[in-house]
Amino acid sequence: KMVVRDVARVKDLPFAEADRLAKMIPDDLNVTLEESIEKSPDFRKEYETNPIAREIVDLGKVIEGMVRNVGTHAAGVIIADRPLRELVPLTTQDGVITTQFPKDPVEQLGLLKMDFLGLKTLTVIFDAEKNVRRTTGNVNFRIEEIPFDDDSTFQLLNEARTIGVFQLESDGMRRLCRQMSIANIDEIIALIALYRPGPMDWIPDYVRGKEDPSTIKFPHPLLEEVCRETYGVMVYQEQVMEAARVIAGYTLGGADILRRAMGKKKPEEMAKQRKIFVAGAKEKNDIPSEKANKIFDVLEKFAGYGFNKSHSAAYGIISYQTAYLKANYPVEFMAAALSSELGNADKVSHFIAECSRMGIEVLGPDLNESHEDFTAIPGENNKGSIRFGLAAVKGVGDAAAGTIVTEREHRGNYASFIDLVERLDPKAVNKRVLECLVKTGAFDSLDGNRAILLADMDRALGEVALLQKDLAAGQENFFEVMGDVSGEPTENSSPGEEQASPRSNGSEVEPLEKLRYEKELLGFYLSGHPVDAFHGLGEAICDIHPEDLETLDGRRSFRLCGVVSDFNKRFTRRDNRPWARFNLETKDFNVSLNMFSEAFEKHGATLREGEALVVQGVASSSNGDVRLSATQAWVAEVALSRLLKEVGWVVDPSKDIDGFLQNLRRLMEVKPGETVMRLGLRVAPGEILVAEIPDSLRIELAPRIYGELRSCPAVVGAHVAFKPLPDPNPPRYAKKPS
Repeated sequence: KMVVRDVARVKDLPFAEADRLAKMIPDDLNVTLEESIEKSPDFRKEYETNPIAREIVDLGKVIEGMVRNVGTHAAGVIIADRPLRELVPLTTQDGVITTQFPKDPVEQLGLLKMDFLGLKTLTVIFDAEKNVRRTTGNVNFRIEEIPFDDDSTFQLLNEARTIGVFQLESDGMRRLCRQMSIANIDEIIALIALYRPGPMDWIPDYVRGKEDPSTIKFPHPLLEEVCRETYGVMVYQEQVMEAARVIAGYTLGGADILRRAMGKKKPEEMAKQRKIFVAGAKEKNDIPSEKANKIFDVLEKFAGYGFNKSHSAAYGIISYQTAYLKANYPVEFMAAALSSELGNADKVSHFIAECSRMGIEVLGPDLNESHEDFTAIPGENNKGSIRFGLAAVKGVGDAAAGTIVTEREHRGNYASFIDLVERLDPKAVNKRVLECLVKTGAFDSLDGNRAILLADMDRALGEVALLQKDLAAGQENFFEVMGDVSGEPTENSSPGEEQASPRSNGSEVEPLEKLRYEKELLGFYLSGHPVDAFHGLGEAICDIHPEDLETLDGRRSFRLCGVVSDFNKRFTRRDNRPWARFNLETKDFNVSLNMFSEAFEKHGATLREGEALVVQGVASSSNGDVRLSATQAWVAEVALSRLLKEVGWVVDPSKDIDGFLQNLRRLMEVKPGETVMRLGLRVAPGEILVAEIPDSLRIELAPRIYGELRSCPAVVGAHVAFKPLPDPNPPRYAKKPS
């Protein structure tokens, strides 16, 4: 396909025509142009009838299989005993010296290729160490000195509380952690080696052998010592090498050659090694050729997928270290994990949700408490909090955040907005930076009203600039002489006289506006969620969760309430009709949805960035691929009221039940609608007396009114039910009435 597109581009063929021709080629791996002509009738017809297509294909056959471009191995490093220019041709790629030979010829020349992996997790551990030393005062804390038998760490692993734990945080790994009952570091190492395509098939054997040693089966009695630690399963490449040495007398070097041949499945080399193995087994242990061949087959199966134990052990230790930090120093660890994902709003949001599950509060930025990165604030019983990092606020950046923190550490906390502006270089911390900090609440502990600070910022910055200009010129400022540079009342002020100040009267920023600022500048909602405005109805109407999608088989209808983000309007290729792809951010999770043309023409106008909607649609699963298609979308405030079918109120008769019933009666008179009311009286713990209310007394229950009723002291609970979802598989043809 690439050959066809490249030649077509050189021949100035329009992209659409080149793309059409390339898509006729089968998707088979390593398919050639000649094979494509034989396998694809459309491609063959085009080749035979279209002279331009024939020319492109014929030219393509000449260059097919040639090296098209070069690349650099991300972590591969060649090591030799002399300068590489004496051994292999070299070139540069983006300023990096690389070999002109690919890795296989380089290794065949006898050079050593090593992969050096850089892991972000190492930085997380390093930052968590610094956090622990700062918050606990234990300046000698070192991750290398932690014990490998910590009970709280294994409890965390076995309860699958592994979000943020290296290599163990995927859903599949968490299920396996629960299944395995990990008891030592060796089992973590084995778990990492096993959880990959191929070895996963042996996980049941491993778990069964761990739980019941009588079920363990060894490929040969001589291999019991080799496979005992992994319950009869050959998990590691080193075990294959040791088995070859024990059974057939291989040297360690010869066993490594065998391992490579098995792993790369080279038929000629495999046939050669099989003869060596069978002969060695006969000579060393008098094993007949038939049995030796069977053992070789077993080793070959394991070697094809076996993991390098030294690699797995290094990963396993890092997994244990991150689990240890999360179990014993959760605030310090999660602060480091959040800091490692600065700039990745989805990952930060994911970790903040985990902090919430752990009981750790993530606070907004604060000028006197935040550092550049997320800051751990210790509390009792490992239930501290994490302060948002200044550099994590969009529009602030590392330089400005560093300037703010450095000045604070040298000369003490900031007393006010004016104090900060006077102390900092306006070139480093400009108006844009200050606006972003105000909008995200960084000044709330100093000058609490964000709206007034934003409205008064130009005046305040102008006065400070004028003052600094006068001071630089050696002049005294009148306000400085009077002892007032902050706008606070002075000793000469009259008792009731009000001074011009950023603290003058003015309303606060609206809650939804605060949330919009957080979303814009922090990447997510921190102090709340727009769905909170619906007093619990927004969460209640959500009837599908990402975990449900993992086990979905076929189709099912769904409803969700959330905020639209990443809205992307597109057009169909065939008839240029509009459709859309967007994210819906519910309070607990985000989902990606499609709204196709037919639905978009009816409901597309409601899909606006930042709009709170109730979306209805169909989730479908095919070959493990789950898709969510939105068929309807309404403004949440209206939809929640219209779809609310029934509310069952549970009230305590000993409290202000009269006030609640009077409000309910008044609503029945002035707001008639379709929502049925039920009433339950809690007469004793666990006992509720249901009082029937006629179905005719239905009301229109908007979320705001529901919230007012729900907050009544007499109400101890409420059960809501929404109108049923439509059938996800409606009949294609409606039955005609007789």
